[in-house]
Amino acid sequence: MAKEEKKKAEKKGRKSWFQGLKAEFNKIIWTDRNTLVKQTGVVVTVTAILCVLISIMDAVILQGVNFLVR
Repeated sequence: MAKEEKKKAEKKGRKSWFQGLKAEFNKIIWTDRNTLVKQTGVVVTVTAILCVLISIMDAVILQGVNFLVR
C-alpha cells in the first residue's frame, strides 16, 4: 500500500515539475532572427581575432624561449 502511494506521489511530483518547466520556458523572450545573426557574427569575429592574437603571442614567446635556450 505504501509503495503505491509513493509511486503516485512521485508521478505527481514529476508532472508538476514538468508543468513548472513549461511555464518557465513560456517566460523566455526569444530574440528575432536579425539580432541573432548580428550577435553570432560578432561572436565569430571576436573569436577569430582572439585566435590570431593568441597564435601571434605564442609564436613570439616561443621564439623568445628558443633565443634564451640557445
